[in-house]
Amino acid sequence: MVEERRELCVIGAGTAGFAAAEAARAAGRDVLLITGDEELGGTCILRGCMPAKAVLAATQLEGEVEKAHELGVETTAVHVDLPAIIRRKRALVDYFAQDRLHELESYPLVRGDARFVAPDAIVVRGRRIVAERFVIATGASTTAPPIAGLDGVPSVTSADVMEMTRAPRSVAIVGGGPIGCAFAQFFARLGTTVTLFQDAPEVLRNDDPDVGRAVREAIERDGVTVVLDAEVRQAKRDGDATVLVAETPRGESTARCDVIVLATNRRPRVDALNLSAGAVDADSIRGVVVDATLRSVSNPRVYAAGDVLGRRALVHSAAYAGRLAATNAFAGAPLDAQWDRWEAHALFTQPQVAVAGLTERQCRERGIEVRVATLPAGEVGKALVSDQTEGFVKMLVRPDGRVVGIAMVLDDAIDLAGEAIALLDRGATAREIAEMPHLHPTMSELLARVAERLCSSTAR
Repeated sequence: MVEERRELCVIGAGTAGFAAAEAARAAGRDVLLITGDEELGGTCILRGCMPAKAVLAATQLEGEVEKAHELGVETTAVHVDLPAIIRRKRALVDYFAQDRLHELESYPLVRGDARFVAPDAIVVRGRRIVAERFVIATGASTTAPPIAGLDGVPSVTSADVMEMTRAPRSVAIVGGGPIGCAFAQFFARLGTTVTLFQDAPEVLRNDDPDVGRAVREAIERDGVTVVLDAEVRQAKRDGDATVLVAETPRGESTARCDVIVLATNRRPRVDALNLSAGAVDADSIRGVVVDATLRSVSNPRVYAAGDVLGRRALVHSAAYAGRLAATNAFAGAPLDAQWDRWEAHALFTQPQVAVAGLTERQCRERGIEVRVATLPAGEVGKALVSDQTEGFVKMLVRPDGRVVGIAMVLDDAIDLAGEAIALLDRGATAREIAEMPHLHPTMSELLARVAERLCSSTAR
């Protein structure tokens, strides 16, 4: 078996792996990239962020056109051409993937499944590679939930949805997270009957209840039936239909559908790496177990980044973690990951969701004292003249006035996320935000107005 030595071996060529390789090469390190994926580009480009947003953009535009009459614009009947949407999505994915492929091919790249054979060595395609440091960035994959009978009925993942050229008459979605909520609204706007099952008291379980409630009410207005606190137990055929059976505190709940959409959590991809031979602690729930610097708690040669850490699946935080892992791997004074800054996230429903910094739930769990103010979208002129009055802005501040979290449920929430992140990143206080100039009329005035409220006695 051929043996070679490297300074850094990066296992995985998605967003986190590519970012790690870039950071290491910029620092003058000898880098080898390894990937077992047939397609290069990573989840975001191939099956996640980019294709999903390309598909969702169409039905979101359709929703805006349907509301046009409220602004005095009469339109003819709107027709959504699903095959055209999918053709456009495929073209965009090909464009992004080719661009990333060109970048990846500038590195030494081995195509194959890597397996640890020692704490400092892996084997791949008949080559034994000994490295000073490793970065594991193998990502995560969708796994089917434990539902009896699921193997015998039609079911798809979100990636499969983005290849559909014909809308089903009815779907049952398992999972009320960002993927489940976004595609529930997507299908509803295609005219599909949608039932969404969520095994928690509210959708978007990792966000505050008021955020989840606002999104649930929005998709319900689009015609989605949402079943909360639902433990889906069984899937079965009944004639030409599939029946999904769930237990809830209110009794049994069922939904008849053409197909089941699985929108449950993804699991870190660690099983094929033979990590026990590499002395790397990991499991399929938590992924690779690391310390605050992203170094393996059991093997100091190994670092990890991206979805394999079992955290929120966010492309910007994956890129950040990849850069940090590669930098820390050779640093004399490694830095801790700053997840509170880098796990800002968004949801591309209508209204949109953007959350930066801490949530109320996180503050409560950490014992952080905060004051909170919430302002309805309709409190600013831009919302009224544009008929964008749905939603709210919420701001959290410490007793000293420093802002620690901003949550927005608005039509323009994602466009405002940049300002919210910048304010938090620079440690702005509510007083400073209230006194900053904001153009009028714009939705950004909501940030100034909610900050003003925090400077008064009306905050809780």
